[in-house]
Amino acid sequence: MEKESKAQEMYMEFKMLDHNIKQLQKQLEAVTHQIIELTMTGSSLDELSKIEAGKEIFVPLSSGIFAKAGIKDTSELLVNVGANVAVKKDIISTKRLIEKQIDEIKKIQKQMIEELEKLTGQASILERQLHELVSEE
Repeated sequence: MEKESKAQEMYMEFKMLDHNIKQLQKQLEAVTHQIIELTMTGSSLDELSKIEAGKEIFVPLSSGIFAKAGIKDTSELLVNVGANVAVKKDIISTKRLIEKQIDEIKKIQKQMIEELEKLTGQASILERQLHELVSEE
């Protein structure tokens, strides 16, 4: 009976680790998506810097929907810096801000990957111990 109780305890611990691993994987996916979006924004800024004033471009309104717009000035952008505050910045300083954000998010991503590896290792050890416990005679 003690063996059964120990097995149930180990199984519950394994399930909890499994849940934590899945949650961390979802968070890691979101962080990776955020890095991709910021990288694409940086590329868009590079393209914007090449456009001359007076040119017409298509501006995305939502996924797959674009509107034709005229560019008056590319030297100044309005950048949301948080808490519903937007400031005027040039393309170079905006690009630096995005690169800084990418660097910060990559640090978080690295920590998350390390934590995921740690949890996966713990789950693997626990699974092996549980298997050994239930296969004992």
